Amino acid sequence: MPNAMSTRPARVGSAFAWEVAKHTTERDREIAWLLYRQKILTTDQLRLLFFGSLRRCQDRLLWLYRHRVIDRFYPAGPFSLGKPQAHWLLDEVGAHLVAARLGRDRKGLGWDRQQDFHEHAQLAHRLECNRFVCSIIAATLDTPDVWVAAWEPGWGAIKPYWSLPPYESARPDASLTLSTPLGVVGVAVEWDRATEPMATLVRKIRSYRVTLERSERPLNVCFVVPDERRAQRFYQEGTPDARQLLTARLWVTTTAQLETRSPLGTIWCCLDQGAPPLGMADFETMTGVEVTPQELALGRRWQVPMPERWAALSPLGARARTQATAAAVTAEDEELAREWEQRRVQERTEAEREREHPTIGRATGDAALRSGAGSGLLDPQQAHEQEEPWR
Repeated sequence: MPNAMSTRPARVGSAFAWEVAKHTTERDREIAWLLYRQKILTTDQLRLLFFGSLRRCQDRLLWLYRHRVIDRFYPAGPFSLGKPQAHWLLDEVGAHLVAARLGRDRKGLGWDRQQDFHEHAQLAHRLECNRFVCSIIAATLDTPDVWVAAWEPGWGAIKPYWSLPPYESARPDASLTLSTPLGVVGVAVEWDRATEPMATLVRKIRSYRVTLERSERPLNVCFVVPDERRAQRFYQEGTPDARQLLTARLWVTTTAQLETRSPLGTIWCCLDQGAPPLGMADFETMTGVEVTPQELALGRRWQVPMPERWAALSPLGARARTQATAAAVTAEDEELAREWEQRRVQERTEAEREREHPTIGRATGDAALRSGAGSGLLDPQQAHEQEEPWR
């Protein structure tokens, strides 16, 4: 295993990648897979998805960074705000892990290290879209009956429940499935930064109409725009096209509403209906879709419940109860009571037998003065009398 190093190796060979892979955990491989799919995530986002504490997150990410599983950079920012948090990317050893997961050769993965990703034109768009989805995941952690089951770029999260047409006229920035008490909600995300004219944004509605015209299940497309003025204009110009899209509902909100309220709040206005705003958990669900268990949801799978963790690390080294329930405690107390009662009966029986036969089991006379008397050991002078000679 490569030693913990202060500097990262400049080159990565197959032997080094194989040695590091033998010491990675399932969580490490999931981190590499998510960075391969989402391209870039910050420390806070990885902590939300994979770790129970920030310190543990930083320590493990540093180990993965030093062993070339992931890479990082710090984007430029105002000097008065201090050093920004790290932005994490996939690195060469992580690419080997992803290729092994897909059953491909590393050269056939179709991935290259992006040395200058901090200067990429789509960096701000990618970061804001990922932040939006992570805010949904964080909001579900306080809601016991709502959770995010899957998150993928494009149509990846909805693809298992819907056969895509041979030509995709529209491709969302991200997709996710939200498990609610009413069922599973399929959501496609369109993040708008007002860098495109309104006509381009409206044309996206027509593209979704072409792509989703044969959709097998109802879907929801959520547009997030920067301000209320752009939302009103999009509502006016996009409503005629939205009403022709029968297999999906188009929703719009603003970044200001996301900042002041939860993304699960009633902040989503429907383009093709005059109904009041709804929450994301109240969207139309997909029929015939199996709900992902809550313990496998994003933000929940890798979290260790604190009561169970501290019970396992009980003070003084005492073994914690396997079940902290009233029935388990009562059963254990009854078992201890039965054991004590059996010991009392046994001691009482032995005492009565000793009173009836006082000489049994006692050493008397000179035997009581011998060194082995009362100890259960044979007296050295009588050892030869207790054994028969060998023939």
